[in-house]
Amino acid sequence: MNDNVDDQDGEPEATAEGAADWAIPVFRTINTPSGRHALRLEAAFWDGLARLAQHEGRKTTDLVRDLVVLDRGIGANLSSTIRSAVVKRLLDRDAALAPLTAPLALVKLMQLAPLPSFALNRAKTLVRVNEEFVRYLRNALSKTGPVEKAQLKLDQAAETLFAEIAPGTAVECGISIRLDNHEHRTQARIVIPPTISHPILVGFISH
Repeated sequence: MNDNVDDQDGEPEATAEGAADWAIPVFRTINTPSGRHALRLEAAFWDGLARLAQHEGRKTTDLVRDLVVLDRGIGANLSSTIRSAVVKRLLDRDAALAPLTAPLALVKLMQLAPLPSFALNRAKTLVRVNEEFVRYLRNALSKTGPVEKAQLKLDQAAETLFAEIAPGTAVECGISIRLDNHEHRTQARIVIPPTISHPILVGFISH
């Protein structure tokens, strides 16, 4: 467990054998202008405090001291106030990131890059393209009409790509693009965006 809280006292409380580490109560003491405060929080809440403090670019101790001051204004149980504050702040962060976890939101963000880009699902269905891809396809196939019916065929099996592409890596793959009676061959760099519940292959035309 990673934390920067000063004045740590004692060891984690003894619990039943097999208890989850995150549920084990841990005692700490915090020095504040109003005096020393003993806190008994489960390990998961100390980890949450450390994560929040890191996100805010400050020490865990400083964050806890702010929460102690908050508790004095509320007049509630200190440990309960801190637990509630950790959950509320983490929920707020989750809500702020929610737009990026919506279906295809991250793909849309990636496709703002000024490169022709397409996205395929596991069924090898074209689920999204950007404007650069539309212009590229019209130029490559000399087509002026809609390109929504374009069919993409990867040189490597889609399931192989889903299995082999690790986070933060990319694979070069040949592709064929067919529209009506026209076909175009090219190369694409394929990646899999993280944090998407239903994995999607995102390709960027590289040639």
